Amino acid sequence: MDAQGTDFLITTLIFISTVGLVAAMVVFGIRQAGRRVGEQPAITRRWTIGVILGLALWLTLTAALASSGMLHNFERIPPPMLLLAAASVLGTLLLAGSPLGARLALGLNISWLVAFQAFRILVELCLAQLYHLGVVPVQMTIEGLNFDLLSGLTALLIAGLAARDRLPAWGLLLWNSIGLGLLFTIIAISTVSMPLPVRVFFNEPANTIITDWPFVWLPTFLVQMALFGHLLVFRRLWCDRRISTQTNAALVAKVAEH
Repeated sequence: MDAQGTDFLITTLIFISTVGLVAAMVVFGIRQAGRRVGEQPAITRRWTIGVILGLALWLTLTAALASSGMLHNFERIPPPMLLLAAASVLGTLLLAGSPLGARLALGLNISWLVAFQAFRILVELCLAQLYHLGVVPVQMTIEGLNFDLLSGLTALLIAGLAARDRLPAWGLLLWNSIGLGLLFTIIAISTVSMPLPVRVFFNEPANTIITDWPFVWLPTFLVQMALFGHLLVFRRLWCDRRISTQTNAALVAKVAEH
């Protein structure tokens, strides 16, 4: 194996390790949420097993679809890859609004929810290396139009401030909104870099690597986990605001009674 092949293998292994790390963080979060609310160990165990099985099923299914070669067809309307990506987004939205989303959003410290986004640092480093290996277009990297690395880097700073209560709710809301905007930006760039009728970036290579295993996990898992994390922060901030509003209303009513 030549040097380029070795570099590609190392990058692939780092990418797979990143997927494993993110999955492990989700499972850890499920367990931590149960412990924080003081639920019975048996309930926490059921949640944990369910999440592990769900993650394993999804990762296996998407890997099988990529390995089958069916995702490589960009001439079919609509392209199978876009259908799979759309299904992934829909599933993420449903999960964020589900009891699972509530468990994580309300059962974990908000600083943990923010720090979770730091995994995007590893993703962006992999993309940058893949560009230098000639398999990813430049616009999908930090050297082009992808500034998603900022979300991962600032997540650590924002999480530290949130853990010490040094950041107001509006600051968290602003950071989360910007991070979500950066995520949507790279999703759009990735889409118009594919060999599709809507293609805008015609530099080579086209964005086809996401149809291959393991990189199919970029749009179907890692991007979804970043979206999931942002939605959980929004849900937590909304719930905190409701609680604060209800508390203030109760205090006003109590004062009015006197």
